[in-house]
Amino acid sequence: MLQSKDINKISELKNGFSPRWLEPDFIFSSLKCFSFSSLCKCLNPLKQRGYSFESIFSCLICLPFLGLQTIHSFTGSVLAKHIEARKDAFYRLKNNRGICWRMILWLFGLKFIKLVDSNGTKDPGALRCLVFDDSTLSKTGRYIEKVSRIWDHVLNRCILGYKLLAMGYWDGVSFIPLDFSLHRERGRNADRPFGLKKKEYRKQYRKKRENGTHSWDRAKETDSTKIESALKMFWRAISQGVKVDYVLMDSWFTCEAFIKAVLRVKKQTVHLIGMYKTPKTKFKYLDQRLTHSQIRNKLGKVKRCRKLRLQYKEATVDFNGVTIKMFFSRQGKNGKWRVFVTTDTEITFIRMIETYQIRWTVEVFFKEAKQLLGLGKCQSNDFDAQIADTTITMIQHILLTLKYRFEHYETKGELFNHLREGIIQTRLNERLWGLFVELLRIIDALFDGIDEMEILEKILNDEKAYDMINRLLQNELEMKNAA
Repeated sequence: MLQSKDINKISELKNGFSPRWLEPDFIFSSLKCFSFSSLCKCLNPLKQRGYSFESIFSCLICLPFLGLQTIHSFTGSVLAKHIEARKDAFYRLKNNRGICWRMILWLFGLKFIKLVDSNGTKDPGALRCLVFDDSTLSKTGRYIEKVSRIWDHVLNRCILGYKLLAMGYWDGVSFIPLDFSLHRERGRNADRPFGLKKKEYRKQYRKKRENGTHSWDRAKETDSTKIESALKMFWRAISQGVKVDYVLMDSWFTCEAFIKAVLRVKKQTVHLIGMYKTPKTKFKYLDQRLTHSQIRNKLGKVKRCRKLRLQYKEATVDFNGVTIKMFFSRQGKNGKWRVFVTTDTEITFIRMIETYQIRWTVEVFFKEAKQLLGLGKCQSNDFDAQIADTTITMIQHILLTLKYRFEHYETKGELFNHLREGIIQTRLNERLWGLFVELLRIIDALFDGIDEMEILEKILNDEKAYDMINRLLQNELEMKNAA
């Protein structure tokens, strides 16, 4: 029997992206909840002439809710007759080097947290997590500023675009993006800088920026490492007073710098859970300096988690003066060992896995933002426009998340007039957990040695894979019912 009947409905916003949500009342009521006018008053001085920041910015936010994807399609539609501004006014706003788009996103994110804390149902046992992950944003123009060829590990090939590093916040019910950065990859071939021909690289759009401006900081950020950017985002969240229990990340981000960072937080207790792959790193165990594979070999008998049908081992080790707990897990006797590390030395294996699976909410965010809101679709040559477009998309996602939460997860509230009492839908993390458990069961019965974590990631990133697993789950259910 399936653990949850809702596990084949992993997407959140897609299920509720109905015509009723696209009405002007939704847009205006949502922006009103976020004190949009007050926020825009602080930013209006950035536009010295022409139309106000509020009027142009609100139109940009509304585009996907009106069934429009680009400024060009908006100015060519019948809706453009209701406003006097032409397309140049919108482009100038997105290209404006004086706007701090990071601050705007943070204002919306912090307002969301405040709204749900004051109006939502309190769950003292809910985990609050910061989730770090990256995704590819494909582009079609080689002359787009700062664009490069990047490796897409889902497609297993290089594509033209940016790497989007995002930090999201899970409050126990909903996931929202709080911060992001765009990165490019230099590549190893000196004759092809950033994966481009030298002629193509020379022709790339370049914009003069004053040192120390918001635009200059963002442009410089593209050549910093993702670890450096992620650490800055983490400290930004802590300084803003965001309450965090765990920081979740995959093996690309788990490192000594992050482990020590979470332990340096003074005003709250923050722990890290992440996968770990670096094979040569030495840990101190039983007064010896050993790699994680050597530690695993010394642990002896394998334990078994009956609920997940996973084999595991655990050890408490010293990592350059920091005590951490290390878990080794595999599916079946021939499965590949995976390594998890956490600064929470009291956590159990099953609790660690249940907490770590919250990380997949960021994969759902990437999927929905790309499919519903056009994340990464901007083809402007100006890098400032790329930052603006990504910020606006994330704000749109925050608006939809608030709407979805108070229609499907909360039993009562006053944010929207048409709230109704009813059955609370199964939350995203619970559906992801159900899918993970079912996937483990199927793999255990039909396959041997397959990496279930990798399969789950592909499911959340690939629509065909998602449909195939969905059919497989349905077939398994029908066979059980027939038996």
